[in-house]
Amino acid sequence: MDLSQVKVPEITDEEKEFFAKTAKLCQERNLPLEKVKNGRDLASARNSPVKPGRVIRIGRVSDATARDIEILFHQNHVKTLVDLRSPTELKDDLTLERAEVFANFTDMVFYERGRMVKELKPSEKRMEPKRKRDRVVPGILRFVDAFHGPEDEDVEDDEECIDCIDAAELIKENSWRRNRKERHFVSIMNELKYVRGTLSKLRKRDIAKTILKSPTTLVSKTARVGIKKPFLDEINGGGLPMLNELLLKFGAPGIKHVLDLISDRNRHPVAFYCTAGKDRTGVIAAIILALLGAEDEDIVEDYSLSANVYAEMNDHKAMVGALSQRSLDAKTFLGAPPQVMRDTLENIRASYGSVEEYLDGIGFDEQSRKRLQYVLTEE
Repeated sequence: MDLSQVKVPEITDEEKEFFAKTAKLCQERNLPLEKVKNGRDLASARNSPVKPGRVIRIGRVSDATARDIEILFHQNHVKTLVDLRSPTELKDDLTLERAEVFANFTDMVFYERGRMVKELKPSEKRMEPKRKRDRVVPGILRFVDAFHGPEDEDVEDDEECIDCIDAAELIKENSWRRNRKERHFVSIMNELKYVRGTLSKLRKRDIAKTILKSPTTLVSKTARVGIKKPFLDEINGGGLPMLNELLLKFGAPGIKHVLDLISDRNRHPVAFYCTAGKDRTGVIAAIILALLGAEDEDIVEDYSLSANVYAEMNDHKAMVGALSQRSLDAKTFLGAPPQVMRDTLENIRASYGSVEEYLDGIGFDEQSRKRLQYVLTEE
């Protein structure tokens, strides 16, 4: 999507005040990085209970300049990276394997199916070229084809998990990790999950129309455009709060794994990130801060500091929450309005009772929560 073609309504005085305040806070709290965007210690949030130097939220790290590398890995001593992006985003990142940034890191891949983790050998790459699969796909995958077309790669990360270990085993205390740098690939959301979640919200009438069209989507561009409409209408209508709602539900296994990783003091400092460090990163940051007792408005303020990151990136191909910008309304999805995080926190309480009850539901139990709280707040 060419953002220069988007008609943006005149900015109100209230919005001007918001952006001015945000810019000032970013100068105070964000790490002084050159190309890596939106990086700040969770300890920088107002009244944050997190101790400095434990966990950093950030945008895509692979763009790092020499100065950025110095700040992240030598001044802030980051030794665990957690990449939340989807396989499609990783495939499109031409700097994913930059030796200047990642040469000293051991790559680990989390497989949601079976809750397994694979350590990649030095010769293995995260996105090895895969044989093109036949595009005859059943059921729900046809809806994904409607978004991407039959010429695209599979969006479901369905590689075989060879030489994997149970994710729970990886999290056990191991003092030898103190001197090891790791990069963890934890794809918490992809296009298929968003389609499944959106499908569950559509009216039966719209679903029936979509199913009737689905057999033609593999051969007809016009049919693919038609089948997209009910999904895009639902997504654009729901906005970022709906994306966050789907993330909490369908990204639960990955969210738990990320919290487990952050709970291991031997892996600190940890930096976790998606493309812009705004949506998936923002939700996980909010969960951590809320669990540790931060006030809602302090969490909202920290989220809002991501308001201008997509404009700073100036990358029209960058994906929002693992969805292509070309499918989304730019003004709705590229910012970080305070109300989005207020709605997200309220949705957690309305749907699950509390952050603690949500975490119980995804398997991050009371003992796990106490451990996370201890490693992030105690000296």
